[in-house]
Amino acid sequence: MHSKNWMFLLTLLTVAGLLLAACAPETVVETVVVTVEVEGETETIVVTATPAAPAVDEEEVVVGGECCDVYRVGMYEDPVSLNYWNYLGPGSSVWTAYVLSGYTASMYTLSDQRYDFVPSLATDLPGDFVQEGDMWTIEVDMVQDAEWSDGEPVTAHDVVFTLKACQDLQLTQNWPNQCPSILEDVEAVGDYTVKYTFNDEPGLGTWQAGVALAPIMPEHFWADTVASSYSFIEGLEAPVAPEDVEDCTAEELTDEEAAACEPYLAEMEAYNEAYTNARMTLYEASAEGSPVFGGFVTDQMELGAFVQRTQNPNYYFQGAEIVQYDDGTWMLIHPNGNTYQLYGNAEGEETLRFTSGPYAPNVVFSIYGSQDGAFLALTNGEIDFVFSPTGIPRGLREQADKAPGINTYVNADYGMYYIAFNMRKEPMSFYEFREAFDIIIDKEFVIDSVLQGIVFPMYSVMPPGNGFWHNPDVPTPYVGMSREERVDLAVEVLKDAGWSWTEEPYWDDDIQDTVPGIGLTMPNGQPCPELTILGPGPAYDPLRATFNQWISEWGRELGIPVKSELTGFNTILGPVFVNADFDMYILGWSLGNVAFPDYFESFWHSRNDTAVSGNFNTPGMNDPVYDDLVDEFMATNDLERARELVFEMQVYLADQRPYIPLFYKQVYDVARDNLVFPYTEVLSGITDAAGFQTDVQPLFR
Repeated sequence: MHSKNWMFLLTLLTVAGLLLAACAPETVVETVVVTVEVEGETETIVVTATPAAPAVDEEEVVVGGECCDVYRVGMYEDPVSLNYWNYLGPGSSVWTAYVLSGYTASMYTLSDQRYDFVPSLATDLPGDFVQEGDMWTIEVDMVQDAEWSDGEPVTAHDVVFTLKACQDLQLTQNWPNQCPSILEDVEAVGDYTVKYTFNDEPGLGTWQAGVALAPIMPEHFWADTVASSYSFIEGLEAPVAPEDVEDCTAEELTDEEAAACEPYLAEMEAYNEAYTNARMTLYEASAEGSPVFGGFVTDQMELGAFVQRTQNPNYYFQGAEIVQYDDGTWMLIHPNGNTYQLYGNAEGEETLRFTSGPYAPNVVFSIYGSQDGAFLALTNGEIDFVFSPTGIPRGLREQADKAPGINTYVNADYGMYYIAFNMRKEPMSFYEFREAFDIIIDKEFVIDSVLQGIVFPMYSVMPPGNGFWHNPDVPTPYVGMSREERVDLAVEVLKDAGWSWTEEPYWDDDIQDTVPGIGLTMPNGQPCPELTILGPGPAYDPLRATFNQWISEWGRELGIPVKSELTGFNTILGPVFVNADFDMYILGWSLGNVAFPDYFESFWHSRNDTAVSGNFNTPGMNDPVYDDLVDEFMATNDLERARELVFEMQVYLADQRPYIPLFYKQVYDVARDNLVFPYTEVLSGITDAAGFQTDVQPLFR
């Protein structure tokens, strides 16, 4: 491991994060009425903004009381599953993340606030890789006194079991980065030492941001289920494609090629079906009674009503003290007498100190039908905190602020809201089609004139909150254009690429508006098909609903037969993340790993095409130039080269437009003042930290 480079990265990330928090722009106090169309009917929504409230010192939060009450949290969507395999697979959902927070163990983790790479179950930072012939190996020793919640020891065999299941079953979505193909083997060298073998020297993205952070599942609970999954693929070998056909999935094949491919394609269909059945056996298995590693066991759930978590008496880090200093030092003082000190000499001011819980005997999630219902419960004192992954409109914040005993916390966001194109289908596969949409989407107009500045326009797929990796020089050629200029340029781009209209759209100076185009024909001579932009409805997120309505309207002005389809969040998951059967959609990402942005691989590398692999490349981007860039990025051990590649990829993606970024946000959290958080300055906010369930102290009132 190139520890100096890694420490340098973490230092820069810390400084960049602090600068953004200090310089975050103020928002404007406004109320805006927006009319949107939902399933053919118009609906009026109110979109508002408020100035950021100052962060509150923890000493001011406490109103008196004795520790510790039940931690009561509000949600407004059901979790998809309590099965962690499913959560990292097709059941990925932010609501599931909250109720499974802390479920698994890991060898390494990222530290609080600064995101230092630090040991969790490992006894120290990893050493250097050793070359053994053509392979690269590393051994990691584990602590020997950690237990699952049922009292069974956490061992090297659990690590091996998890990673082998991940590889052998070809698990999807979030799993591939945990067990990449470069990982040749993993074995238990004794009960508490793991040996990892790679077929090439792993880079930052593969080791520190991938395998080293991989979840560890309890073998003694899941072994039988995994064995059932293996039964579908036992003895199965991948079919061999005919040698004289370059690509059996190509649209145009000769009769001879089609005949040669027919048996291969049939075998591939059976092969893929077997793996699908194997994975679904694991993903759909019941997790009832599953032991956990973290602070709480999720032991009760009634959909539409509540989820309950009960304190884990065997949590390994309960009572551990976390201390950080401004010289970069990270320190963990464990109740068993062990002390870890990394990255500094414990000099200068303390920047963080807290003692790990869990403190609350239970965490109870009440599931409300809407965000309004959850906030009403907060202001009435029924709950202590509300998860707000989509942000909090000003009206609800104002309602909470007026209630006694409520505090507001403001942090920079590490997320992205975007429109995505299904590049497997025409016309989304046409470069000029995506370019035309980019031209007509006037982010500044929607944000400044409609939403009154409550969010900020985004031009790169890397949020500016992550200052080390964000490229501030991504081109923004359409910023400042008038509506007339946008329409004229979009029409020119489409015409130059061979598009035509029965009646061409144009800007009319007399009416100061666009006269919509009629009869749009694609370059192949076919009429442009009817298209849909999927997105959450205004009750779930008025910001995305508003953008959806405006983008659809601007598309229709160009003669594109596109409509906005606003629906429930969970309804979007199937067509987007499972079936890859959509035209366009508007969603958002919370981008996770601040220290190493491996989502550049997950979201857009061809091997992660959702339609083929079940992973997170929902647009189906298949670009050899981009693949080469991201492959080098994931493999490099050179931090500066990694940064150069991320900058280059941001420019390339801004040109190819599998996503068009729309906006990013500051994040607000509101909580009752009986909660003592371990800290409140956190990138993406307290909601993104799952409400600090393990370390918060909910005082009795």
